[in-house]
Amino acid sequence: MQEVLLYPTETIYALGVSAFDAEALNLLAKIKGRPVTQAVSCLVRSVSDIEQYAEVSSTAEKLMTAFLPGPLTIILPCIDERLRHVSTDGTVSFRISPDLVAQRTISEFMNTYNAPLTCTSANRHGYQPADTTAAILAQLGYQARHITQVIDDDARSGTASTVVRCMGESVEVVRFGAIPIATINAAVL
Repeated sequence: MQEVLLYPTETIYALGVSAFDAEALNLLAKIKGRPVTQAVSCLVRSVSDIEQYAEVSSTAEKLMTAFLPGPLTIILPCIDERLRHVSTDGTVSFRISPDLVAQRTISEFMNTYNAPLTCTSANRHGYQPADTTAAILAQLGYQARHITQVIDDDARSGTASTVVRCMGESVEVVRFGAIPIATINAAVL
């Protein structure tokens, strides 16, 4: 049985499975009701974890220094074959949450499974994320039975993370979120 976690971040609740486990990723897609081919972000403990799994340019390093831990998701070229299931284009996205509960969760998960934990919003595909675990479980309905651990830490209703793609020295904002684009641009100058 695959471990499926419902856990808080500094922005919203997330669903997590081992980013190395193709079957768990398929189950995650089933729970959310979304295509298996849709990319999933990875939650890690530190920038040094990211450097193990992805190519980090000097521009990416500036962004990570400025905004991680924090509401930034950074997409980088993947260098670890075990992450091939989380993306279809040779890239992988990472988050480092400043939330203490999320930090404890990822630390325990990586110590146990030696793998990043997926960090995808805890909602049905196409629905707005709910702000409590009870509302999330209700929204997921029958599929919620696959969740093996619920880590409840009060309501979460923050703005989703800003997502940037960093290929070499090039930076592209993929999704606007908690960090304004002007702040992103200022960090890489």
